[in-house]
Amino acid sequence: METTNIFQLLGTIGSLIMCASSVPQILKTYRMKCADGLSGSYLTILMIGMSLILLYALHVRDIVFIFGNGISLTLTAILIVLRYQYRRNSKGNEIESSEVEKIEWERH
Repeated sequence: METTNIFQLLGTIGSLIMCASSVPQILKTYRMKCADGLSGSYLTILMIGMSLILLYALHVRDIVFIFGNGISLTLTAILIVLRYQYRRNSKGNEIESSEVEKIEWERH
């Protein structure tokens, strides 16, 4: 296998892993109907960084990074929507952290 193909494969696997890393947080936020632990600053900075990388990938026509960052941006946008929705809904419906931990433990 050529070196170029090996690095293409590594880039593809890395992109898929980065995309998959958002899925557990999305599922947890959706199931708990609570986004109090999600930092808006983090999500904003992450979106800006991924957008810049996507622009660069489009410029150099790197399909691996276009695909990976496109999916990552979409998943991060889902987190932002969930954060907005559940933060707005959680005012007045706050759950004690011990209750949240108990619910999480029972689901596993």
